[in-house]
Amino acid sequence: MGHLGDPYFTSKENGTGLGLMISKRIIANHKGTLTFSSTLGEGTTVDIHLPSIQPPANE
Repeated sequence: MGHLGDPYFTSKENGTGLGLMISKRIIANHKGTLTFSSTLGEGTTVDIHLPSIQPPANE
């Protein structure tokens, strides 16, 4: 878990280790957050929170 999102870290045979890093950067650029919670033998939950925006009021 400590290496998730690190550039070039992968557990896949043919992975590049860039997918999660790029996703984290995109979410951060939109002022959002990405969090992980994991329980061994049960699975992992990923929460992505992005701020909502209000459309401009028609004047």
